[in-house]
Amino acid sequence: MNALKRKKASLLSEIFGVPFWVFAAISLVMGVLTWQLRGPATVEAAVMGDIDLFLFLVPRMLGGMLIAGLVQVVLPPEVVAKWVGAESGFRGLLIATVVGALTPGGPMTSFPIVVAFYMSGADRGALVAYITAWSLIGFQRFMIWELPLLGPEVALYRVLSVFWMPVLAGFIARRLTIWTAPPPSEEGTR
Repeated sequence: MNALKRKKASLLSEIFGVPFWVFAAISLVMGVLTWQLRGPATVEAAVMGDIDLFLFLVPRMLGGMLIAGLVQVVLPPEVVAKWVGAESGFRGLLIATVVGALTPGGPMTSFPIVVAFYMSGADRGALVAYITAWSLIGFQRFMIWELPLLGPEVALYRVLSVFWMPVLAGFIARRLTIWTAPPPSEEGTR
């Protein structure tokens, strides 16, 4: 029972840690300034806009977290470490690049997947290659936006000019020595 209480206390301290209070203080100061400079109607409009944004983001965040959880269950850590771990070499960077380029959706999808890969044993080079490919190449964006709006020539030139960057970014990330220890797993806290 004490372990459960410690886990809940730890979760609460993470949620309501220093970053939360910094953002809360900044929000409060900005709210008071807005009230003073623009009046209560502007503050009310801002709060209503924030509520709308929150309601817009919550389903997407839950979907992204569900995908990340499924990735962790479907892909055991041994498989992730083999294909995109520290010993995967150039092949791991290519795999991460292809998966990143094929990942549909916005940050609500891709970042939870990055966290799931990280927690499952992917190395920093593969994670950087994945997120760089997602942001630079993005097959979904290419098919839906670039080809129809820019035409095949410009869209192809754009992709050809950046397709090598995720692998290079992953290679650089593997060579850098600045890296923090991974967060403790749930098994390690029990």
